[in-house]
Amino acid sequence: MTKWTPDLSTGVAVLDEQHKAIFQWLAELESATVEQRTLFGVYVITRLKHYMREHFAAEEAMMKAAGYPDLAEHLAQHAEFRAKLEELQLKSIGEDISMDTVRFLNHWLTNHIARTDMAYVPYLNQKR
Repeated sequence: MTKWTPDLSTGVAVLDEQHKAIFQWLAELESATVEQRTLFGVYVITRLKHYMREHFAAEEAMMKAAGYPDLAEHLAQHAEFRAKLEELQLKSIGEDISMDTVRFLNHWLTNHIARTDMAYVPYLNQKR
């Protein structure tokens, strides 16, 4: 099952709360997929796409303010993921969302937070 776990905590309260919300949307997407609620699945992936845009903007602003040296690479990963979400959202309109999609999103987000996001945490902590 898709869920946020404490080992994904960045220690930055606002980002941790956003990450928890992202995993809640993923859990909803997983549920919609398993229960074959196609329209709800389309809604959830659309909502997830919009929430990710808001989250990435907040995270990117914090990294920029902290002078994070790998900002450009991090921004590129965000841009790539936004494009993939757009593709998945459009695909969901014409066909059911697969568990492969849910697994991909869960895997990407878990790895992104655990590796890429954790790299900026020391810079944010220095800024605080």
